[in-house]
Amino acid sequence: MAASGIEFHRRWIEQCEAALRIKQQFGLGNALEYLVGEKLLHFVEAAERHPEFAQEVPYFVAEIKRVFSFAEVGDYAAHIERTKPLSAPQRAAIRAISSISGQIH
Repeated sequence: MAASGIEFHRRWIEQCEAALRIKQQFGLGNALEYLVGEKLLHFVEAAERHPEFAQEVPYFVAEIKRVFSFAEVGDYAAHIERTKPLSAPQRAAIRAISSISGQIH
C-alpha cells in the first residue's frame, strides 16, 4: 500500500466500473480498448515485478469476464493477440478472458 493509503494493486476494481460506464456512453469497442487493451495489459506487466499485483490478476480477469460476455471479448482478444506484442503473462491473461475456464496458465 502506498503512503497515501491508495492500494494501487486494487485499482482494477475502479477500472472495471469505469469500463461499464464507457461501454454505455461510448460503445463496446472503446470499453474493451480501455479495460483490456490498456488497463489489463499494463496491470499484468506490473504483476511481473510486484507480487501484490500478481495476486490480483485472477480476480481482475474474473471481473472482466463479468463485465463483458464471452462473445463480446472473444474477437477483441484475438485482435489483441494478432496486433500487439505481448509478453507470455500478457498473452496468458488475454487467453484467460477469452476462454470458458478463465484460468491463467
